[in-house]
Amino acid sequence: MAVYKIPYKETATWYIDYYHEGKRIKERIGREVQGITRKDAEKALKARQGEIVQGKFNLATASKSVAFDVMVTHYLEWSKVNKKSHKTDCLNTSRLLESFSGMSLKDITSWHIEKYKSKRLKDGLRVASVNREVACLKHIFTKAIEWGKAKENPVKKVKLFKENNKRVRFLSKAEMESLLSACRKSQSPCLYNMVILALNTGMRRGEIFGLKWEDIDSERKIITIRETKNGEARRIPFNDEVMKLLGEIPKFESPYLFPGKKGERLNNFSNAFVRVREKAGLKDFRFHDLRHTFASYLVMSGVDLFTVKELLGHKDIDMTIRYSHLAPEHKKVAVNKVGDIMKKALENSNGSPESVKEKEALILPMAINI
Repeated sequence: MAVYKIPYKETATWYIDYYHEGKRIKERIGREVQGITRKDAEKALKARQGEIVQGKFNLATASKSVAFDVMVTHYLEWSKVNKKSHKTDCLNTSRLLESFSGMSLKDITSWHIEKYKSKRLKDGLRVASVNREVACLKHIFTKAIEWGKAKENPVKKVKLFKENNKRVRFLSKAEMESLLSACRKSQSPCLYNMVILALNTGMRRGEIFGLKWEDIDSERKIITIRETKNGEARRIPFNDEVMKLLGEIPKFESPYLFPGKKGERLNNFSNAFVRVREKAGLKDFRFHDLRHTFASYLVMSGVDLFTVKELLGHKDIDMTIRYSHLAPEHKKVAVNKVGDIMKKALENSNGSPESVKEKEALILPMAINI
């Protein structure tokens, strides 16, 4: 049994060499350009040795090799027909190919994926973005198993990074003015309108991208959001500011309010938003935080959390409770209710003292009658 590498152009590929039932097997582990080292190859060899000793080694499975690149091609063909998030899949798979191109599905282990996660964090990616890429990889393997191209899903053994979903960053009034001013000067003509819409409705970026003219009921002042995060359409009312905005948005030969250059559904505008954010001097702020701004000002204006939940389209009130710290008044009301009970107890205690048993005797017949 051995570990060796074969040089090729500016890089090299690591292999392991072992025997099973008298047959010599040479197995490709990966390229150095992908971050594969001698240590990785040695770990792979040790794993194969363990499988052979335990009787778990399957030569047919080990020798069957479906290239990751080929599987990605099949996956994207399927995604284009079956998923609304196809363009996101294209972006995620392009990142995955940078690390896994040239490898076969059977060669990708949970260890490779852990290494990928660490690399992406070092690249400066946010935890949530790394998780989305790993989730995409997991789904690729799920489909590979379904289509008979893989036996197991190594991503199932990998834990995603814990995300801070309780983060609430919202704009102060001064920050809001700075952002809107920067948007007006932006070279992206629709950015200002999208920011106004997000601030007044709490719509997510993807929901705004997918918004069509047919989804707007101007008479009832209601927007029907069809492309939601949980897949269920929801209806939200809109105010006079949005009504005014809708009258000013130019209509193109496209069903979308904010179409791409060819009238298609817009997919991204990250660079434009980053530029206006920097001009506005905003730190640690994302487009999604416009939604937090909408919700935060609702709560600070005295709107109850259940109504906020309905407007945001949260399935669970727990998601909405993160805004509760912005509404100290509801805590005061709760404390005052307890205070009223205590006050009555104190007032009643000023009368002739009765034992607990005497009071229970008065209450008990009422309980029996009920």
